[in-house]
Amino acid sequence: MHRAAGLSLVELMIALLLGVILTLGATQVYLGTSQSYRLTDGIAHVQETVRFASTMMQRDVRSAGSLSCLQNADDVDIKLNGTRVVALGDGITGWEAAGSASGDALVAGLATPADGASWSEGSGVSNFPAELVGRVVAGTDILIVNTTETVPATVTGNSTGQINTVSASGIAQGRIILSVDDNCSSGELFQKANNATADSVSMAGVSGNPGGFVPGNQASSGFQSTYGGDSRIAEFSTKAYYVGISGATGEPALFMQLLGGNAEPRQELVEGVESMQVMYGLSENQIRQADRYVSANQVTDWSEVMSLRVSFVVRSGGNANSEDITRTFNLLGTEVTSPADRRARVVASTTIGLRNRLE
Repeated sequence: MHRAAGLSLVELMIALLLGVILTLGATQVYLGTSQSYRLTDGIAHVQETVRFASTMMQRDVRSAGSLSCLQNADDVDIKLNGTRVVALGDGITGWEAAGSASGDALVAGLATPADGASWSEGSGVSNFPAELVGRVVAGTDILIVNTTETVPATVTGNSTGQINTVSASGIAQGRIILSVDDNCSSGELFQKANNATADSVSMAGVSGNPGGFVPGNQASSGFQSTYGGDSRIAEFSTKAYYVGISGATGEPALFMQLLGGNAEPRQELVEGVESMQVMYGLSENQIRQADRYVSANQVTDWSEVMSLRVSFVVRSGGNANSEDITRTFNLLGTEVTSPADRRARVVASTTIGLRNRLE
């Protein structure tokens, strides 16, 4: 008789043990690779967010205070009711969050105070913008700039109440307009009354303020300058940049809000911006350059701001780390501590010069 051939119990146990070891090794490699991928993907997403946020702000800040071809804010006849959030001659202003100055420490969160008492402005203090009440994340700064964008419309002349154009201006009803005469020697700031398809730009409130426009023009306003073929028409906007909460996801995000002039709803620019700190570069001598940087509540003359520094903490949309961690970041001297979670975070800072002020 022949004996049956096969594996002994000891050999079988050894084979099973080796199989388990190989399986655990392969699993560990997979988990490590998956973790590395999530972290790399999270950081890549954060870096893209930083680039986009910086680009959006740089475009407006560099041209802050521009008045088309006019050289001086005194050359503009303001027809609008009330006072401007940012004076024409200043071009830029900001609000400093309480407890977020250089040397302070704070914990990043998602609370949005119901009033503006948690922010302060420097010289030329105005009321906290009503459009931002209850929308700004506590501990984050607010940046506000005046910008102009020339409209490609050919002017054919004007009357007391409107500037005539060859074709539709494309400017929405209620927007704020800066018109400049043929010689670039004077301009008028007013609110547009007619719609975007009209072959003219009319002034709301030539004999009062019909239509309920906000802020509206002064009663009995009308064009004082003469406008011809070399005149310019520009949309004038006051834009606020701040960190708010996305209504769709509940995540922190960078927002841009138009202030005044039948402003459009706020625009969510990019999600993931958790904190923003801003410092302003002041000129202290005859050479037009930034000699020192201060927070918004230390600025005594906004027309002396030559540049600004903006710093962000940006977080990934999902978990990127294998365990909860908390980290402390330095944002222009402000120590910002993140909540304990598994998200990837990156700090980014940029310096932006105001082109029409630097030498």
